[in-house]
Amino acid sequence: MIGIVADDVTGANDIGLMYAKHGYKAEVFTNYDGLDLSTVKADVIVLDTNSRTDELQKAYAKVVDATRRLLPLNCHLLTKKTCSVFRGNVGMEFDAMLDAAEEEFAAVIAAFPKNGRITKDGLHYVHGKLLSESEFSHDPLHPMKKDDLREIVAEQTTRPVYLLNYRTIAKGVAAIRGEVEKFRHCGGYLLIDSTSQEDLQTVAQALANERFIFGSSGIAEELPNFLGPPRVGLSLKDLPRNNVGTLIIVGSVTPQTKSQVNYIRDQGLPVMAMDTGCLFISSDREQEVNRVVEWAVPKLISGQTALVYGKHQPDEIGMTYEAAARVGINRIEASHIVSGTLGEISRRVIEATGGKRLIVAGGETSNDVCRSLGIIGNLVLKEIQPGLPSGLSRGKNELLVVLKSGSFGSPDFLAQAIEHLIKL
Repeated sequence: MIGIVADDVTGANDIGLMYAKHGYKAEVFTNYDGLDLSTVKADVIVLDTNSRTDELQKAYAKVVDATRRLLPLNCHLLTKKTCSVFRGNVGMEFDAMLDAAEEEFAAVIAAFPKNGRITKDGLHYVHGKLLSESEFSHDPLHPMKKDDLREIVAEQTTRPVYLLNYRTIAKGVAAIRGEVEKFRHCGGYLLIDSTSQEDLQTVAQALANERFIFGSSGIAEELPNFLGPPRVGLSLKDLPRNNVGTLIIVGSVTPQTKSQVNYIRDQGLPVMAMDTGCLFISSDREQEVNRVVEWAVPKLISGQTALVYGKHQPDEIGMTYEAAARVGINRIEASHIVSGTLGEISRRVIEATGGKRLIVAGGETSNDVCRSLGIIGNLVLKEIQPGLPSGLSRGKNELLVVLKSGSFGSPDFLAQAIEHLIKL
């Protein structure tokens, strides 16, 4: 069994996909209270704590709880899954998993070369740009102003943080294992460079017997090559289908997602912008929700795709935060209200139409949509693009879902996802 704790649902699906591509059965759970994990038949269990935007101590407690739920399963590998650019409570959540397991050392790999993330001499790059010069430097909740991943982790932990650089990786598996053993006796976190997919393959082979591997999902694509065949295995059958259209809910404001929304609009598909500036007074919010739902429902019933997004241009985001501030709501709370409203819209539209195909862009939005629809998790199905899978939802509603990380995917991703769900 492989046990994983992720800090948001899109990341949970991202890493689950890496194993599903190798035939492993990966189950993701966003709500696991009352669930007996020992009854879950899977090769990989991923628990989403939805803790990326939580305060440090709250995030710590969530990860401790999730880890303690996984420990009785005797997992041979435990992973603390993070954002691929280390947004959120990274060091604190690393500590939480080690503390819960009463351990002191973990290997850490952030690189995901297939999605443009590499680490060299501890410095992280996104599509060739230093992290502080990438679009993540302008992230509204987690602006990334540092490039050295060691510094980012060290800000939130008292454990030491070390580096295994790309020069050692070039020397091969034995050299990597030698360095790992040296640092294991020091305790803390060994951050490992990777500048290419070939580096990840070498690192994965070297770490195949490690019990704790933390970081992004990139390394998980290579690990199964050295872990052996799945015990349970993935089977696709009896997927839900009907002629209702596909609902797309977009809460991410990343450049990648904006270009994906524009692509759908340019294809002539129905697109509706939710006015995020009027969501902080209850009567105005209800009126806006009704407007969007009444627009989307007939589109889906007629078999069309309907895309709903929160206004996402920089000046619109600014006006949204200003509207929230006028009634005493801070930025984090305002973002939760926006994503929560999109969750309510998704519930009302799916209930009114009986739709079976749902695409959501943005980690926080995906969590709120799942919560609104009574979805407690999903079985990971197939890859659409690197790091972006489809899934079969678990819980109150059985839907074909795509829960997309905001910063992943080509401009035509949403169009590809629509076709993918139709053809499953």
